[in-house]
Amino acid sequence: MSNTQRKKTQGTKLQREIPVILQGKTYLDLTYDPAFKAFLEEPEALKDFLNSILRLPEGRRISTLEYTFEDPMKFRIPEPKTVIFDIHAWTEDERFLDIELQRAKHSFFVDRVLLYSAFLAIKGKQKMDDSPKFKSLDKNERRRRRYQLPEVISIWICNFHPLDKSGDYRDTWSLYSENALSQGRTLPISDKIKYIIVDLPQFVEIRKKFKSHEDKWLYLLANAGSSEDLSDFGEAVFARALDRIRVDSASDELLKRQAKEMVTQDEWDVRIADGVALGREEGVQQGIQQGIQQGIQQGIQQGIQQGIQQGKTQGLEDALNVAKSLGVSDEVLQKIRKKFETSCKH
Repeated sequence: MSNTQRKKTQGTKLQREIPVILQGKTYLDLTYDPAFKAFLEEPEALKDFLNSILRLPEGRRISTLEYTFEDPMKFRIPEPKTVIFDIHAWTEDERFLDIELQRAKHSFFVDRVLLYSAFLAIKGKQKMDDSPKFKSLDKNERRRRRYQLPEVISIWICNFHPLDKSGDYRDTWSLYSENALSQGRTLPISDKIKYIIVDLPQFVEIRKKFKSHEDKWLYLLANAGSSEDLSDFGEAVFARALDRIRVDSASDELLKRQAKEMVTQDEWDVRIADGVALGREEGVQQGIQQGIQQGIQQGIQQGIQQGIQQGKTQGLEDALNVAKSLGVSDEVLQKIRKKFETSCKH
């Protein structure tokens, strides 16, 4: 979109009521799911992003793909799982890829990466076997390939440090043989299952120039939420992606979903943090009183812990009240409460 076209668009959009939390911002923050999905929802953009982040060479790149948003997996252990992008793709050299694109931070990060990938492998196998290309094979060939797996790739775009900060911003995890490693052979025993981990804060720290398309996509992902002006590098695919998350040109529905998620998350974080701080202060006073009878050091420590727990509980109640006022369902509120109470027991 040219500057003239953008100004005209801005003129027509100014009559809209921009949510307060988004006023004064140029782009939507891509650390929230609504903006992240809109940013990559165009097939050409998603294909270019994947070819870049997977570093696929000419002749082995993705040629066709299909994908869904928030497609719930049917596995129920330990809980129903929802992915951001569930992608099925065929490459130019006839390889089937099943790709999960996550943008999240989790407790037990490595465990969840492995667990989600295991689920994805089963789902990818089912999808590959049901594909027209696989079904077009003759019966004997299909039988011969009954245990063949697709290439299963989990891509995790992390807004925290999942990797050793002394290394690169990106790592690939695979399956290796311990015996082979002890003999200096470092190739994985299979390239069918991969985990690609991207550390966005580390990328920002070490990348100052953006040459490859991978660099450019990650630059935009890392900076959209805090920048007033981002380069589209003179390329249409980046320009269109930026237009989709520009506050003055985004759809009303996208702005509404983005604002609701931001307000809810921000309010929860602030309320719970305030509750913890207040609880700590009260805990110190309580601990001093207990310390007179139980021994100063032990009493103060116990009092602080009790105070922190009380503060967390009060912070959660405040946060849930805010969420309810924003229209979050009672069912979701109960799940949040149950998850919080469970975590407090450990």
